[in-house]
Amino acid sequence: MNRRSTPLFIAAMAFAAPALLTACSDDTTTVADETTPVSSTGSPSSSTLTADVLLTDADTVYSDGADWFRLATGDEDLDGHGDLAHPCLAEGLNGTGASQVVRADFELRNTQEPDIEVQGDLLTELVGQYDDAAAAEAAYDAVVAAVTECAERPAAITDFRSFEPRAVDAGTEALIVDAHFGPLPEALEDGDSAYIMETGVALDGDRVVVLTSVIVGQDYNFLDEDGGTPVNQMLPVAVDRLG
Repeated sequence: MNRRSTPLFIAAMAFAAPALLTACSDDTTTVADETTPVSSTGSPSSSTLTADVLLTDADTVYSDGADWFRLATGDEDLDGHGDLAHPCLAEGLNGTGASQVVRADFELRNTQEPDIEVQGDLLTELVGQYDDAAAAEAAYDAVVAAVTECAERPAAITDFRSFEPRAVDAGTEALIVDAHFGPLPEALEDGDSAYIMETGVALDGDRVVVLTSVIVGQDYNFLDEDGGTPVNQMLPVAVDRLG
């Protein structure tokens, strides 16, 4: 693996406020039909926004010895099973005017030693459908601002800092916002580590994609010549899946 500083068997996130992705441990959550449209209320819709626009296991990347595996798909709150898909988006994409939202949650697994349980590394994807391209562009700007400032984060996140967004060649516009936040639960606290969050936001016509990974560690060392960070590699693929 190319990431340094923490082993794959790190403990799960623990917030006093709602967890970032509680659905990841919900055994009752099922994967939605790949061809059934899903509306922001969880009911069938005549729109073409379906779960098949979401990343699959074959689309995801991480590093040698580990990969992401999809746990569930559904509407923005996974049909009532999920919590926040992103700690800086209190109202999600529905709050930015999306007419429909679909979501996928993934967990990281050790592919070299499958018996080692991986906890705490999380990936989530949101795709929002808007009435037109102008509404989607406004939502894109709002999402980038929200994940950069994180002004409406849960009270349990007392430390937050983000870095200058970096451009990605995907869709009409695309940026990645890197951020560190905390505190870590006591079991993980070593004085140097933090939650490391990488949020990719892409605009493509009348749709917006938000792809977010969260790990625990001190730093990345994903090299540009190898394709860059996982979200840097996956965001263009997520846009391509929109058709």
